[in-house]
Amino acid sequence: MAQRTVDCHNHWYPPDYLEYLVGRTEFPYARQTGPTSYLCYAPGGVIVAHIDRAGHYDLKARIEDLDKAGLDTQIMSITIPGPEMLPVKEGIYWAKRTNDSFARAVQDYPGRFYAYAGLPWQAPDEAVKELERCHKDLGVKGIQVFSNVNGKPLFFDEFDPIWALANELDLPFLVHPTVPLTASVMDMVRIPYQLYGYTLDTSMAVISLIFNGVFQKYPNLKAVHSHLGGMVPYLVQRLKASWKGYAAEWGLELEETPDITYADRVWPDTTSFYLPAMRCALEWVGPGHLVVGTDYAHRVGDPEGAIQAVKDLGASVNLSQDKTDLMLGKNAEALFKLPPMPGR
Repeated sequence: MAQRTVDCHNHWYPPDYLEYLVGRTEFPYARQTGPTSYLCYAPGGVIVAHIDRAGHYDLKARIEDLDKAGLDTQIMSITIPGPEMLPVKEGIYWAKRTNDSFARAVQDYPGRFYAYAGLPWQAPDEAVKELERCHKDLGVKGIQVFSNVNGKPLFFDEFDPIWALANELDLPFLVHPTVPLTASVMDMVRIPYQLYGYTLDTSMAVISLIFNGVFQKYPNLKAVHSHLGGMVPYLVQRLKASWKGYAAEWGLELEETPDITYADRVWPDTTSFYLPAMRCALEWVGPGHLVVGTDYAHRVGDPEGAIQAVKDLGASVNLSQDKTDLMLGKNAEALFKLPPMPGR
């Protein structure tokens, strides 16, 4: 029997949330540009999401796309602009409402969809309450975490209660980009955020959580790092050298070096589809720490090519089928504690 394929990095806009964004007159908001197309704007007026295919918000269309692409299961997440960008009361309300929408999608398509909890990170106490509800009542499999919270790094003390609960519940989290901390620099040099802004921001988010002791404090924390680990797998030697040479000057101290923590507790997803880069990440973390990511349905994603890219990666380094199957789905099944696929 073929290995179930599991996509750990993809996005869905519940239709009522998209309609709400279209109706907003202040940032963030969305604008419809065609029968099935929209643009989403973040504070500052930068376009942060293009909705080009109906499956971005229509689950029936999405299932058709998945079947064509050979994708069995998706763990879906909200994407930017997420509820944490909204004013506090609206963010709390829409975090709850979108989580309920994801739960209905999981019920309506058993085995095809699971969900990450989207949280109102701008209100940490409410985020904790919502995570408790999502775990107890909605059966989420993980947590959607953006690379910063409206300009605040994720290791700040105010977010500690969320990490504590994630650790207690043993829920993995997906680190996904938002408007990057380097946005003004990207604007100045006229480089789309999707190129270096997003990949640098998630890299800083994950590494700062490790450097500042959050992973050490909470040993059950596990992360999926979007876009093939951002920039981290390609700067491993510099990561080691920077920690060895400068950590003491910054008052940083850990029980193990950050490269070991990353390789043990972070799973880069395969959203890159560029074979040399995929081989680089594979050589460092190994086949037991890569998971499929498609970035469906964003423009930088490739749901149609994602599965073949992983198979090509395995073939390029002569991996056994069992090890390729780890990347295709077994790693994700174990990491997210997925039940067997119905009918198999």
